[in-house]
Amino acid sequence: MTEEQVSQICRKFVIIGRISARDIQILLISCCNRKYFVGTVLQFQIHRALCRAANQYNPDDPSKPLHKCDIYRSKEAGYLLSNLMELGSSQHWTQTLYEATGETRLSGDALREYFRPLEDWLRSENVRTNEFIGWIYDGDYCKHSIETANLQVYGGYYNAASRSFGTTLVLGIASLALGAIYFA
Repeated sequence: MTEEQVSQICRKFVIIGRISARDIQILLISCCNRKYFVGTVLQFQIHRALCRAANQYNPDDPSKPLHKCDIYRSKEAGYLLSNLMELGSSQHWTQTLYEATGETRLSGDALREYFRPLEDWLRSENVRTNEFIGWIYDGDYCKHSIETANLQVYGGYYNAASRSFGTTLVLGIASLALGAIYFA
């Protein structure tokens, strides 16, 4: 898959999944591999469908949140997963996804829903502790790093959303290299 194809998928995902471009860059860096990025998104979509089939998750019932779903020994979830796996590559993946989840596209909604309790807790904890959210450009200290990485700073704030996927790879590789040096 070319970088342009990945960029197109990411742009579509931002529109469909309502996840910011920065969130996608973070996911791509943390996953370190494109196939794992797509696999992670699909994993949460399929998990949500299996939880619905097992009657362990109901979006309208607060007593059955997605993050507490347990499909272990669920015949309904097993049947759905078995049917999903049985199809293999006999049809287009979007059709298979539709049959399992009712959705035809990659969507970050299930991932966001799964981690919503953590997101809510972090939001309230940051308010409680008066934490500042975001990144501040602090002048000369960051100037060398920003120039080295060929990044742009608008209005005093670093704006990664305007950069291409290539910058994400450069930052990801640099982060991995620094981590390898630090932990060596």
